[in-house]
Amino acid sequence: MEKTMLDYIRETPETLLHILDRREEYTKELLEFYRRNQCEGICLIASGSSYNGCLCAKPFMEKILHAGITLVTPFTFIHHEADTINKQMAIAVSQSGCSTNTLDALTKLKENGHKCACLTGRDDCDARNIADLTVNWKVGEEKVGFVTKGVTSLACFLMAFALELSRSLQRIEEDRYNDYLEELYKTVKIHPLLQKETEKIFYQNLTDFTGRNRVILLSSGPNFGTASEGALKIAETSCITSIAYEAEEFLHGPLYPSTPDDLIIVIDNEEHSSSERILKIAEALKDITEKVYVLSEHSPLEDTHTFHVSLSADALVSPLYRLVCLQTLAYLMSEATNRYQPHENVKKFKKANKVASKSRNNLYLDLQKIK
Repeated sequence: MEKTMLDYIRETPETLLHILDRREEYTKELLEFYRRNQCEGICLIASGSSYNGCLCAKPFMEKILHAGITLVTPFTFIHHEADTINKQMAIAVSQSGCSTNTLDALTKLKENGHKCACLTGRDDCDARNIADLTVNWKVGEEKVGFVTKGVTSLACFLMAFALELSRSLQRIEEDRYNDYLEELYKTVKIHPLLQKETEKIFYQNLTDFTGRNRVILLSSGPNFGTASEGALKIAETSCITSIAYEAEEFLHGPLYPSTPDDLIIVIDNEEHSSSERILKIAEALKDITEKVYVLSEHSPLEDTHTFHVSLSADALVSPLYRLVCLQTLAYLMSEATNRYQPHENVKKFKKANKVASKSRNNLYLDLQKIK
């Protein structure tokens, strides 16, 4: 029997634990590459869910490394920013290792004489033929194209890499290193609790989550990556328009198309600097729609509209468990509505394959079964 998205979601905590337990071994090659080439900062080149995984890890990496982390999509890098990388460590990211835009970015780096690494979820991939170093981030098997375990494990791997690199460069004290490591391990315990909580809230409010209008996701900072990945996952599975905004920016124009039919999910960072404003926005948005839900331990909304569990971790690592809420919702919403059926014209577009996005066919199980 083929595994579902939910199976891989539930496998995620074990995968994170495996990466954290063997973090020194798994990040060693990247760390040595950084030091050997005397890099200053990191440029992450990624698209889709890999981009969002990097976006989730970026605030943690910057805080721990005390260095600039650039995140850019492959197309923009190739055509607009390839000459700005300087002494940064270039890391292209692709779970399949066969994304054509990532391969093109690696080729551009090589043409420019810049050493480059590639993070991938597969040992057998085309990126190995181009990159100076290819590292598997140890996601393990994930044969559903709408990746979930891959996104969270990528963010975890990047956080672990930043922690080990900072320690090697003597930019972090041992006590602080241990404190952040403890927070990372804490996310493994919270993940399954929030997954079960999400299922409970979904079935309590089934009609809210199975409407056919827009889904809006709001957050900021560490969890803007969570919101972005949630929007992507809901859009590509349920085929419902789903958009992520920074919470404050939503008030500056994007709110005007909103209607009472919209579903709005607000993701709190659980930190004083942003939480108060984010939660105030969430409460105020109920004037537009009753379908407002908050992922927070301190929500102003009723329990039936709040995703929360008894444990929490540092805001910088919280995407490692907050992602599970949106991933689970994407799966449940799709199963309860259209079961991954896009418009016939989208199927036609995919079947024609005029602008291929992968260098190999049949890399993952295609839930949409486009023939």
